[in-house]
Amino acid sequence: MGKFGDGSEGFADSGGTQLLRVWDDRLCALVSALDAIDADDPFNFCEDARQIWHSAVVADPPPAPSCAMLVVLDVLQALAHETASATMAYYSTPDALDRLNLSAVHTSLGRRLTDVKDECERWLAEGLPPTDAVKARSATVLASLRDVTESSDRSDDDSALDIGILFDRACLLTEAENRRYREAYDRLRTMLDKELLQHICDQHDELTGVVHAIAGDLQAERISLLDEDATDECERKIRSALISFTSALQIHQDQTIKTAIRIFGHDSAAAQAVKDLFADLKRSSFGYRWLEILRTSFEDGAVDACWYEFTPRRHGESEVNVRMDRKAMLRFTPQTKTKGLTAAELDAMRTDPSVLDMVTAVHPKITALQGQLDSIMYPNVAADVAVIEEMIGRFDNGRGVDALRSRQDCIGELGSALPYPRLAPRVLAFVKGYREAHHS
Repeated sequence: MGKFGDGSEGFADSGGTQLLRVWDDRLCALVSALDAIDADDPFNFCEDARQIWHSAVVADPPPAPSCAMLVVLDVLQALAHETASATMAYYSTPDALDRLNLSAVHTSLGRRLTDVKDECERWLAEGLPPTDAVKARSATVLASLRDVTESSDRSDDDSALDIGILFDRACLLTEAENRRYREAYDRLRTMLDKELLQHICDQHDELTGVVHAIAGDLQAERISLLDEDATDECERKIRSALISFTSALQIHQDQTIKTAIRIFGHDSAAAQAVKDLFADLKRSSFGYRWLEILRTSFEDGAVDACWYEFTPRRHGESEVNVRMDRKAMLRFTPQTKTKGLTAAELDAMRTDPSVLDMVTAVHPKITALQGQLDSIMYPNVAADVAVIEEMIGRFDNGRGVDALRSRQDCIGELGSALPYPRLAPRVLAFVKGYREAHHS
């Protein structure tokens, strides 16, 4: 709220002071009520706060012009601006992690309302401003409110997204259309993100980083092989990274099979085909099947399943290696139920196999496997691309919109519009690339 200039004419009377005190109390109650609002996103939060204030105004509207009405308008302006800020952040920030969250909006709105409250209490302590100043200030606030409300109807030449058109057209989508668009988009996004495979890649990079860091410490003589505590710590770090990597492999298998069963059915041909792909990889890849049993041995506390080679060199690069102890694994193997594991293949080896070599060999095999899994898990890519193209065609945005409703509501009072999240650029790029590749 802006400060008024000093004046001596047209001051509100004592009745205005008493009315202002009533609305100051109501504003205090609103600020306190913010902490009690049970909302799961910024838009619900702002809407609930607006409803609280709106109910108080409708039940007992103050006269205009008056300082009490100015307080009412300033609070409405604060609510409208906060909702608009959250909405614009939703459009301009495809990554959900970078958007305004509920806590940030809560804090910002609380700060705005506190500013209104402080100004109100200053008037009560120092005297009410002149009536002409109240009228002028009220007109300014009303104009600002109109700007916020009507901003979604004005096009911006520097922006490819006309929010007003977007809201209007998104609100015309039926629930069936919205569900069809949303499901097609979610399938394409999930296929592209490959989160389970990416988790394996992340853990592979982490393991590689740990090994390289230890090799670097050996090279720089920051670690002495005579320091048993130091070498124990190196072994622990490698073992921890190995557990994470092998666990990522198991999660990838378990979750992919579980998802296939959920989508296609437990006894479906698709679910069985997914299981068969993992079984085939286990049969054909020594590294994949023994990394699985190595994970199980670690989980059972068999820290002797591996032993570690640290080779510092003054000239040339220092080396770090991890070897699977065949004798320890031969003792452990009969206790497992993993198919394809035989004591003979370990017994036939002349040396303990390198676990790091196994990891290196498995990584590209998993990537190739993912392509085969995607062909089963996402059999209707062409149809989903066509659905997204259809959706884009319903909007006047050349970059593709951006208009999947996450809620039934469209535009509330005072422009409190709710979000229609933008399509991720990677999904739009895939749709465009797929169309060009298959229509050329």
